[in-house]
Amino acid sequence: MVALQERALKPGLGVEILNLDIRQADDEVASAIADSFQKNGVVVLRDQKLRPDELSAFAAKFGELERNKLLQYTIPDHPEIYILSNKKVDGKPIGAHLDGITWHTDGTYLEYPPMLTLLYALEAPPEGGETLVADASAAFYALPLERQEELAAMKALHSYVWFQETRQINGRKLDDDEKKRNPDIIHPLVRSHPMNGRKAFFLSTGAIQRIFGMPDEEGRALVQELAAYVTRDAFVYTHHWKPGDLLLWDDRMTLHRASLYDDDKYERLVYRIWVRGERPR
Repeated sequence: MVALQERALKPGLGVEILNLDIRQADDEVASAIADSFQKNGVVVLRDQKLRPDELSAFAAKFGELERNKLLQYTIPDHPEIYILSNKKVDGKPIGAHLDGITWHTDGTYLEYPPMLTLLYALEAPPEGGETLVADASAAFYALPLERQEELAAMKALHSYVWFQETRQINGRKLDDDEKKRNPDIIHPLVRSHPMNGRKAFFLSTGAIQRIFGMPDEEGRALVQELAAYVTRDAFVYTHHWKPGDLLLWDDRMTLHRASLYDDDKYERLVYRIWVRGERPR
């Protein structure tokens, strides 16, 4: 295996891979990056200069790319690349703005949620707009064993319809056809990583509608309580963006959120790709 130059992002969570242009990465180097991702949960590569096709080709080395449900903010001919931006062209937004500002795991409402989220920054504000990633596995194992076992026995109902129709920012009503195409799904509250067996909380403060065996409001309160616990500073890495940064995290082991920035003063342009994962178990 190729030896990568790495330095830790935070003790126990994540690495930055140094001095690597992924456009020049052969299959052996790509395999080493994938191995580092599986071991560390979060990977950063800086100073990348990638076209959309190059970005997608790199992401595809990790698995099957997930097509986005909402296509108005995707790149033409690249439905797998979602645009996160406050920029406008001819008065119209080119991307989704203020998405992901609450703690969540991506795509939990899918039967096969993403195993990897990749963000690539073309433009980034010099202050604010950070991405925070929380280690949901370390947080789980920091609990007493009895509490681990209690939570690991719980199951949650994840709902795309609930997520879209109740979110305070960018919320919208779905028509009957869209509701039919996006059925609710049941996942465990605590999942096991398929590669190493480690357990982690599988949470989304927006998509979990209920915890089975609990009144709805009580179940959602538990989700908020657990999210607040998982996202304490001890478990969180904060990424301060620069143009050219490529950030990958393991959705099976983490939660994340975006922080706000002065969107009247600064512009942000980030591409997002999901790589499909396994059904949580």
